[in-house]
Parts: sequence; C-alpha cells; structure tokens
Amino acid sequence: MINRFKILISSILIFTASGCGLMFIGLENFSNTVFSSAEDAKIIIKDPVRKNIKLSAYRIGHSSTLIQIYDKVFLFDPVFNDVISGVMLRKQKAAIDIDSLSRLDMILISHSHPDHLSISTLSDLDKRFPHAKLIFPKGDEEYMPDYDFEFVRMRTGNSSKMNYTGETKTIDSVKITAVYTLHYGGRYWVDSFTWQKPGCTGYIIEYKGMTVFYAGDTAYNDKAYKTLGKKFNIDLALIPIGPCRDCEELDNFRHVTSLGALQIFEDLKAKYMIPVHYGALTYGRDPDYPLTVLKELIEKKNNSLTAGDDKVMYKDRIKILDEGEQIVFD
Repeated sequence: MINRFKILISSILIFTASGCGLMFIGLENFSNTVFSSAEDAKIIIKDPVRKNIKLSAYRIGHSSTLIQIYDKVFLFDPVFNDVISGVMLRKQKAAIDIDSLSRLDMILISHSHPDHLSISTLSDLDKRFPHAKLIFPKGDEEYMPDYDFEFVRMRTGNSSKMNYTGETKTIDSVKITAVYTLHYGGRYWVDSFTWQKPGCTGYIIEYKGMTVFYAGDTAYNDKAYKTLGKKFNIDLALIPIGPCRDCEELDNFRHVTSLGALQIFEDLKAKYMIPVHYGALTYGRDPDYPLTVLKELIEKKNNSLTAGDDKVMYKDRIKILDEGEQIVFD
C-alpha cells in the first residue's frame, strides 16, 4: 500500500505539471487507486487461439486485443496490469491468462503511453514468448528495457506528404504497414508536449488475403482515413471510441469520439468494426459512456437507411465485444 501511494503521488505531480485536465484525472482516480482493487474478469477464454480459423478477435480490455489470422496470432497494445501509470485503476482485471495462451507471433505497440505500453506486461510476455516479434513506431525504443523479443521499428506516416502511409515490412509472410494516426508520442505527458516526442502509429496487417486495421489512439481526419480506405481493402477495423466528453461531436483533443470512430469506419469502408479503448479506465465520466453514445448513433444510422441500402445494417457490421469475449469471422 505504501509503495502504491508513493507512486501515485509522483504520478499526480507529473499529471499536474502536464495540465489541468490530466491533474483532474489523477485526483479523480486517487481514492480508487489507493483503497480499491480491480474486479475479477467476468469472462476469460482458456487459450483463445484456435484451429482452422480464418479471422478472429478476442477483446482483452481497454485497447488490448488478440487477433488471429489463419495460423498467425497478433496482440495489440497489451496492458494487463491493474494500475496504469500509478494513477488509474482498472474497473476489471485484464481478461486473459498468459499461461494458457498457446501461441503468440507478433506484439504491436501503437505508442508508448502507459495505457498502451506496459513494461511489466511485456516482461511477462517476454518470458513466455521470447521469440515473438515486438513491433513499434520509431522513437518508442527509448522507453523499453532490453527484451528477448526481436525488435522491429517502423517509420511512421503521420502526414499528408507521406500519403498517410509509413514503412511497410514483410515478416514471416505477414505484411505490416504503419499508417496515419493523429495523436502524440512520449510517455510521461511532459515529454509529449514539451519536447514533442515522436512515436505513434496505426497499423495495417495483411496476411493470406485478410486485412486488419488497428488505429491505436487517434483523432478524426477525413482526408487521412478516406485515403487509407481507398488504398486498403479492410476486413476488420479496431477503432477507439474515447475518452470523450462530447462523444456526439467529431472534434476531441487527440482522441476520437464515438461519432468520429463511426466516421472513420465509414471512411475506411471496412467490412466490420470492433470498438476499443473504453470501459476499463475513468477519464472524467463513466468509462462506458462512449459505448452508450455509439449504440445510440448506430441505432440512428440504422433508422436512416432504407431496406435496399447496401450499408444495412450497422448493428451487424459493428461488433461490440465484452471484455473476455471472442468473435470468429467466417
């Protein structure tokens, strides 16, 4: 308890130095972080890696998602610790048992913020899967200790001059492309805004005719996502829906809103979408509020479409998964 308290006070000081909004988040989480514990995960699938799978997605919590494409298994932004950044307590423990996970080929990190890059989680994964590839945007290596993972640095494409597309690498027959995100690098908020640290990206994974998009953290940009929608034939898009206070509006400081996520989905012309980055952490209001708004927007979209419209129905294309739930796509 004492160690957690010291870490929390230090983290709040960092939040305070970084701005009033972040200070509010730190103070808001103070009591829960010191005196409470994360609830046990309601669902945990023992070894979500399956045989004879074309495409599946397993939602672990927050942004952490396990994707299987045929015989390859990918893990996006794994953060399994209960307390994040010494400040924020998860509502529920991460819905995964590392020891029962039978295979892991690649770990993809979108950026180094503590709710997307967990040093302790990567250490645990490194012990179990030392031969996995650790893929991350150039600049994030500054925040990582040495691991047995094979490090794969990706040059980002966060500008129109690069046509919103960064470096592409083929690893074990998997084509991985760093793509546009409107966010910021760094890890401690101070380095993000004071020194403008680089190191944030989205990803496109292409393997055996299947394409998966992972946005990381981003705000909405119509030109960027329409460009990516024309360039890639996306089967599944993992898109964040928060945190947001005005979730019905497009604009939000470097995090996409519920409406913005829906617009990204439309711009990408993806077949399916899974919303992420909600439900686990408190950023000023109910962490499930972005999902509530998204459901309302989906209902409005469905009601506005005619029976013959080829976009019917949004509720069938946007797959909302509980933490610990897995979906298999035919």
